[in-house]
Amino acid sequence: MEIDAKLPLLGGLSPAQFMKRHWQKQPLLVRQALPGVVPPVDRAGLARLAASDEVESRLVSQQDGDRWTMRQGPIAKLPAWSKPHWTLLVQGLDLHAESAQALLSRFRFVPEARLDDLMLSYASEGGGVGPHFDSYDVFLIQVSGRRHWRIGRLGVSTTGALREDVPLKVLSDFEPEQEFTLEPGDMLYLPPGWAHDGVAVGGDCMTASVGFRSPWRSELANELLVRLTDDEEAPRGDRMYVDPRQSATGEPGRIPEALTTFAREAVLRAVAQPLALERALGEALTEPKPRVFFEPGEALPPGQGARLSARSRMMYDAAHVFINGQSFRAGGRDATLMRRMADRRTLSAAEVAKLSDGARDLLDQWTEDGWVLPD
Repeated sequence: MEIDAKLPLLGGLSPAQFMKRHWQKQPLLVRQALPGVVPPVDRAGLARLAASDEVESRLVSQQDGDRWTMRQGPIAKLPAWSKPHWTLLVQGLDLHAESAQALLSRFRFVPEARLDDLMLSYASEGGGVGPHFDSYDVFLIQVSGRRHWRIGRLGVSTTGALREDVPLKVLSDFEPEQEFTLEPGDMLYLPPGWAHDGVAVGGDCMTASVGFRSPWRSELANELLVRLTDDEEAPRGDRMYVDPRQSATGEPGRIPEALTTFAREAVLRAVAQPLALERALGEALTEPKPRVFFEPGEALPPGQGARLSARSRMMYDAAHVFINGQSFRAGGRDATLMRRMADRRTLSAAEVAKLSDGARDLLDQWTEDGWVLPD
């Protein structure tokens, strides 16, 4: 993607300008960002996905008296399309529909490491999920029907306090700063911390949400420490805590200072291993979600190109290539080609032919695992 080219998607801004002016800073409303947009799936297709136990879905309904209910999928039967005040949310649509993958690809000016998924929301007349805020960046694309949005900053429009009487994260107070009604093709970008409330106007309302996650420091630290301590090479240099000089104690409940020091050194030693943190981070960022699975295939046929499965996550750093939670050291021409595959999600037949025998064997294994498909 040419990051300096002005795009209708971003209201005439280039990706570089958008990231500098709006990303993680302020909202952006773009009228007709995607003129003539077609929903990635129709409502019947969405209902079929919601009924599958391989798809993450939720059904949210608002009852009389401002009462809310939420049901986790699979959802075998949806309310009547004509019944007001209900919303179906289907996560990870990009894993199940090529049209959703194409829509998602328009946002590849943001690092893949930040991408969460594309969610599709279907709402009947008056449907919504209540005023709330997210801890991630989101592009809200109206693909069918109309939706009225109210937005405002956390700390200005709302204290952030949540209602305790509903099974959703609904704000207990919300006074919007801005309001918009989005038509098909319109798009609204919201940074983290901007509260928002979207309500369907007229029914048959579909909104595609492209979300970019921001990992919490504590969650990321926990994930990385687990991976660092699970390193297969660690036991070779490992040692057990010993305390031959431990004296008798009258305070058996007190943790020995020597054990605290041993624990601190164990953590620091794991992080200090060359490239250990980089390897753990790349593996964590590319780990498939729990509901993601792959259909086994066969080795890549001679003379064919290769493309990543829509379910594969592939990234790289200066020393590694990462795919679906695994890491590989790469250098030279192989590294260049594998990085190109991560960026473009495809390699031409001519590029595949340039891989070394070892890299080609690896690509064949990925194809057999279903991570890569012939192209």
